[in-house]
This record gives sequence, structure tokens and C-alpha cells, in this order.
Amino acid sequence: MVINWPTDAIILHIPHASTVLPADLEFLLGAENLAYEVDAMTDHHTDLLFDLSGARRCVFPVSRLVVDPERFIEDSMESVGMGVVYTHTAAGEALRAISEIDRLALINSYYHPHHTALTRMADECLEKHNQCLIIDCHSFPAQPLPYENDLNRPDICIGTDSYHTSTELKDCLLKVFEAFGYRVAIDSPFSGTIVPLKHYHKDKSVASVMIEVNRSLYADPSGFKRVQSDLTHAILQAATI
Repeated sequence: MVINWPTDAIILHIPHASTVLPADLEFLLGAENLAYEVDAMTDHHTDLLFDLSGARRCVFPVSRLVVDPERFIEDSMESVGMGVVYTHTAAGEALRAISEIDRLALINSYYHPHHTALTRMADECLEKHNQCLIIDCHSFPAQPLPYENDLNRPDICIGTDSYHTSTELKDCLLKVFEAFGYRVAIDSPFSGTIVPLKHYHKDKSVASVMIEVNRSLYADPSGFKRVQSDLTHAILQAATI
């Protein structure tokens, strides 16, 4: 079977690129430690690294320390204080004390509008093309953070969903990245990929795959340009399988 996603049926979902912290938020960390945490938890420059002309873009406007749009409202990461609204740092230190009212206010201000926008984009793709491909765009640090259980550090991690990521889509990306010389892992150190809840495990016309890039690969300008070009090429290849 041949599937061909036009570029405007592709959504680049970029949830963790922002470093913005609204001025009215209060944190328990001092300025230096807070800046360190923002730096450690940000998928730096993924809003520029993933670049595909004509594709739709859904970019979260604030830091994941405000709200993490990739969590469920009730998420298993709550057990370590890193659910939808973080209360602890990656090292397990107290990040903030927040009431349930303030927690819900953040969710209503940032989380729900972002997911409404992502769902609307997917619906528009389905209405126009009867199909949609979401690329969940991430990066990860070269050294594991304290909260991580999987210490594997490939160059590229491809995250999949059993319902929304076809074997053909996964294998195409794997083949292209390996041909470029990258060490690629599937669902390690991170797994899964985002899908709007409206379509989650309901509509196979909404395809999704996560691409995680080791940040050490694009730490300098030449590395950035190479990875940016390779990502664009890989996504275009995957758009025709």
C-alpha cells in the first residue's frame, strides 16, 4: 500500500522548545537554579531544527515547567512530581508549591488551548486530505537526567504508538536515518507519540511518530545544519511510503 501525505497534511508538533516563564509564576528555586532547570528540560531549537516548508506547525508557547502539553491530565509521572504541572525538578527537588485551583488555571490557560489547536489542525487535514501525519518533534540531552530510567543514548530515537504508527512508517524513518549514519533506537530512551484524544486509538487516518534527536548532534552550527537537512529529508521520505 502506498500512502502519500502532502506537506500540508503533516503537522510538526513542537511541545518543549520554549524557555518562556510567565512573570506571575512563582517557583521555589533561586534564579540560578531555575535557569539551570529550564536549560536542562528544554528541547532547545527544535522549533528551528524541524523545518518543513508547507507543513503545519503546533508550537507550545511556554516552557514545559509551566505546563507539559505531552502529559495526560492525570499522568503516571505525577508520582515523581512531573505530571502535567511539575512540582519537582528532574533531580527530585521541590520546584513549586501549587494549589489545585492554580493548577487547573494553568491547565485551562495553556494545556487545553494547545490541544484544541492540535485537534483542529488534525481535523483540517482530515477534512482536506482524509489523512494526517503528526511528527512529534523532540530532542534529549547527551547525558541522562536523574528522573530517566532508560539510560540509552542513541543519536536518534523513534517513538511509536501501536495504533497510529505503522510498521512501514517506522521502518522508513529507521532506514533513512541509518543511511545517514545515525545510531537509531526504537522507543528508547523515550517511547510513544502524541495523538489528539479525539482520534486516539479511534482513527488510523491520523498517523503519528515521534522523532527525538540527541542534542550533542546539533551543538555547533555545522551540526545543526546537517541535522536540520537530514530531518527534512527523512520526513519527506516518510511522507511517501
